Amino acid sequence: MISFEAAQKTIRERASAYRLDTEVIVLHEAAGRVCAEDVLAPLTIQPFDNSAMDGFAVRIGDVEGASEDTPVVLEKSGVIAAGDPVPEEALMAEKCIHIMTGAPVPKGTDAVVPIENVDVQDSKITFKSVPKSMANIRRAGEDFQKGDEILKAGDALGVTHILPLATLGISRLRVFKKPKVAFMATGREIVDDLSAPLESGQIYNSNRPYALAILDALGCDVLPCETVCDDLDVFCKKLEALMAENCDIIISSGAVSAGEFDFVKEGLEKIGADILFHKVKLKPGKPNLFAILPNGAFYFGVPGNPVASAVGLRFFVVSALRAMMGQEPEKPLHARAMTKFVKKSGLHMILKGKSESWEDGTRSVDILDGQASFMVSPILKMNCWVHVPETVEIIKPGEVVEFYPLLPRT
Repeated sequence: MISFEAAQKTIRERASAYRLDTEVIVLHEAAGRVCAEDVLAPLTIQPFDNSAMDGFAVRIGDVEGASEDTPVVLEKSGVIAAGDPVPEEALMAEKCIHIMTGAPVPKGTDAVVPIENVDVQDSKITFKSVPKSMANIRRAGEDFQKGDEILKAGDALGVTHILPLATLGISRLRVFKKPKVAFMATGREIVDDLSAPLESGQIYNSNRPYALAILDALGCDVLPCETVCDDLDVFCKKLEALMAENCDIIISSGAVSAGEFDFVKEGLEKIGADILFHKVKLKPGKPNLFAILPNGAFYFGVPGNPVASAVGLRFFVVSALRAMMGQEPEKPLHARAMTKFVKKSGLHMILKGKSESWEDGTRSVDILDGQASFMVSPILKMNCWVHVPETVEIIKPGEVVEFYPLLPRT
C-alpha cells in the first residue's frame, strides 16, 4: 500500500503531462469551463474620461466661491450625449456643457455637477456650490489598463467572469475541451433500473447515478456504460471498446479488492495497462487503483462500497481532472472540530462531516455518526469531507481539522 499523499502525487504527476485538447467557445457559454490560455485586457476601460451623472461639465475655477448666497451663472455652450465622439475642443473658460451619463468629458473639465444641483434657465446655468475636483467623472483606465492580466490558463470560469470579459469586448475564449469520461459499475448483484423490484440478493446500483451526476457537475462529457457482471472477458472487451471511444478517463466501481470475483486488476494486466498503484492507506477506499491504459488514457478503479466510491471520485479523479487542465492542487479549508473522533494510526481517514460558519467568521465542523463505507444515510446531512492524516489517532473538540466541500471550489 502507498500513502494517500503518495497516491495524490502520482496522479498529479501523470495527469500534469496529459493535456486535453482545446476549443474556442462564445463568451456566454464559458461558465463551468476552464480557461486554456492567458487572457490580457485588449483595451483600456474606461476607454475615455466620461460622466457618471447627467449634469454640467465645468472648470472648478469658473464656479469658485459659488454658494446659496453667492451663486455663479455660466453660459451653456453645448450638449454631449452618450455615444457622441470624444470632443476635440476643450471646455472654454466661463462656459459649461450639458453632459449625459456615459458621455465623453471634454478636455479641461474638472468636475461634473449633477443637474439636480443647478438651476437651468434656457442657456443660463446657476451653480450654488463648488464641486470637488474630478467629481462624477469616471477616469480613463480606472477599471482596466490595456495589457492587464485578466485570466490565466487553468482558471475555472464562472458566471461572474462574463460581465468583465464582455466589457472588454472579449467575445470568445479558448477553453479546454470537456474531458471525456466513462463510468461503469461492476457486480452481478446490482440492478441498474431503480424502478425495478429487487430480487433476493440484489441491491440497486447507487454508484452509477451518483458518479454520472458528480462527473457532470465537474464539467465532464460523461459516457455512461452498462454494468459489467463478474466476467473477466466481458470486462476486457468493454475496456477495449471504451479505449476506441477515445475516453480521457475510464472509471469502474467494484471488483478491485482481493476476492475471487475481483477481476479488475487481472483484466488491466491482460490488456497491457500500467498499474501505478493498487491499495492506498486510506479509509474508506483502501483498494483504490490507478493505471495508465495502453492508449494513454487514465483508469481509476474505485471500490464498490458507495462511500468509498464517492471518496475515490472526489479525491483521486478530481485530482487528475485538475492537473489535466493545468489547475493547482486543491487546498483544504480549516475548521474547529465539534466532536471527538478516535482512529488507529497508519490510515488516512476521510469522514462525512457537516461544517458551519459563524457570525464571528470562524468555522466549525461536526464529524457525523455512521462513518462505515456502506452507510449513505449521513450523506443527507453532510456538506463536507473531513480529512484525518495517518499519524493522527485522536481529534478532540476544539482542534483544527482540514476539510473539503462536496465539490471543488472554483
